[in-house]
Amino acid sequence: MPPAPEDRRPRGRAPGHGPGEAAEVDARLAVGPANYAGQARQWARAVSEHCGIPAFSFASAPLPWMSQGIGHAVDVVLPAQRLVLPWRRKAAVARALDGVTHLAIDGFLAPREGAGRGSIERELDHWARHGVQVALIAHGSEVRDPDAHMARWDYSFFRETEGPWLTRTRRVSARNRAIAARVDVPLLVSTPDLLLDLPTAHWLPLVVDVASWATPGEPLSAPRPTVLHLPSRRHPPIKGTRVIDPVLRRLDDEGVIRYLAPDRVPHAEVPALVGGVDVMVDQIMTGSYGVAAVEAMAAGRLVVGNVAPEVRALVEDDVPVVDAGPDALEDVIRDIAARPTAYQPVAAAGVHFARRWHDGRASAAVIAERLLGSVEDAEHGGHGPLAH
Repeated sequence: MPPAPEDRRPRGRAPGHGPGEAAEVDARLAVGPANYAGQARQWARAVSEHCGIPAFSFASAPLPWMSQGIGHAVDVVLPAQRLVLPWRRKAAVARALDGVTHLAIDGFLAPREGAGRGSIERELDHWARHGVQVALIAHGSEVRDPDAHMARWDYSFFRETEGPWLTRTRRVSARNRAIAARVDVPLLVSTPDLLLDLPTAHWLPLVVDVASWATPGEPLSAPRPTVLHLPSRRHPPIKGTRVIDPVLRRLDDEGVIRYLAPDRVPHAEVPALVGGVDVMVDQIMTGSYGVAAVEAMAAGRLVVGNVAPEVRALVEDDVPVVDAGPDALEDVIRDIAARPTAYQPVAAAGVHFARRWHDGRASAAVIAERLLGSVEDAEHGGHGPLAH
């Protein structure tokens, strides 16, 4: 007689336990289907590496008229949504997630029905009936309240938007926040500012391959600093490119900086590009920081952004981002160019910050504690990432 399904489940060790003192967890984790900025795959890999628990990511294949391939790597590719009948989609998801004991749904997207089709609450009910423990992960605009953001943040990018996108964002984010308040599952957010929108959630730090971003040489050593601005998209204007680009072009024309603003860069080429600059100007209108900032920190580059005071207060560390609102950006960049050595320690602190919070260990600890039911991560001295 074959063993019962639960007997076939791989066992893993919760982070923070040495041999002989591990709390063994019967688990197999899947993370998806949004995989924004490749984070589903990064979180899954972190759990596999630091918890010893089998984990994989999954996402839908892109629609052929929208993309020429998956922008970020994923472990399991589902049929492109809207190109298969609903029952075929559900069958593909059932096959892909067969044997999974824990499921982290990112982006508030229903895996079995595709983006914009399914009810996330119906999805949660389905997996609960099948004995799968589920967590919900929010990345950003799917839960961020535009009106609350504008009320607390003078530089909010929502002030630069209007029309259908803003109307839809208001509707979708309100719906998802209401769902989050009703359901009894762990809630996780990928950036700390989202705790202001989902106060019962926990921060699940973004993950980058810190080692692959490491760059030799100290930044801000040349007479004329090289400054990069690389928005992943310009609409909606989340990063503030409309404000950033003219300032940096003017400073380049004056010979204060050397400005790089490539239109499109394959993801595989971004590490070399970032490693060759001194300063990365990231988002200045969200009040937080994202993947691009973490990657630049890991590369030892100086990050200029704009992290709101109330967001800084939520993080158990000094966030090594030089703040520059739209009205101060030019003065900040001029000061960096005039006093480069004063900013080199901030860039160096970024490397340590990326290693502490964003190399996967902290994220694996959060997933282990909040979804897999283990104890907090002793690797962080008994202080896991944010728990609000």
